[in-house]
Amino acid sequence: MSLTITDKGGNEDFSKLEKGMYEGALYSIVDIGSKDYQFGNEDPKKQHKVVLSFEVTKAIDPEDNKVTMEDGRPFGISKVYTMSLHEKAALRLDIESWRGKSLSDEELAGFDLLGLLGHTVKIEIDLTQKTTINGKAYDGGNPKIAALREPAGGTQKIATKNEQRAFDLELYCEEYKGNSSPETKAMCDVHDELPQWQQDEIAESYEFKAANESESEPKQASTTAATDNLETISEEGSKGLKDEEIPF
Repeated sequence: MSLTITDKGGNEDFSKLEKGMYEGALYSIVDIGSKDYQFGNEDPKKQHKVVLSFEVTKAIDPEDNKVTMEDGRPFGISKVYTMSLHEKAALRLDIESWRGKSLSDEELAGFDLLGLLGHTVKIEIDLTQKTTINGKAYDGGNPKIAALREPAGGTQKIATKNEQRAFDLELYCEEYKGNSSPETKAMCDVHDELPQWQQDEIAESYEFKAANESESEPKQASTTAATDNLETISEEGSKGLKDEEIPF
């Protein structure tokens, strides 16, 4: 599988997306689970995170910005969100801006992120500032998603050069609890194709650590894809959560 996400952010030898407006499509949804996050001098707070990754397909403004890397693969850009549909949560704001309409009451009760996979979006790219998260300093100057907007003519589902995938942490953890099935084995396959930094985040999650306390060891994974069990998110129980972007 050809991946466009790298864990080598900050290396000046790598070509990067420039600031500007682009068209792209969502190709990866990864539930990285819950852990305690500390931003700057704030108190640590337990938050459940999900990573949305987009493939860049076209430069809009300026039109001459590059959209492919030196090897010809499309640039990829990802954003880490808190799994919340609170009215102030970044995930809800970006989804509503992306679709050009507010979420309905029914959608707020349980929104399936899988419905967004493969859909086109207009992406505003800015550059990160220096910051400290969980005691680790991150350099600025790397591309980040500043906003998601509805593309001209509305969003539509397309094929992407990167294989479209979704990682369901709950289903993956069932393999470690001894509840093995073709679906859990397939999710192990998806996990093994994720960028290393996402695998590291999953390994540090409360969910994986709890599942890994089981004496059962995961068996060899199959090569079947399974993406229909990614948990939905809802507005309920998300009050007071503060959404933060992690500039990996």
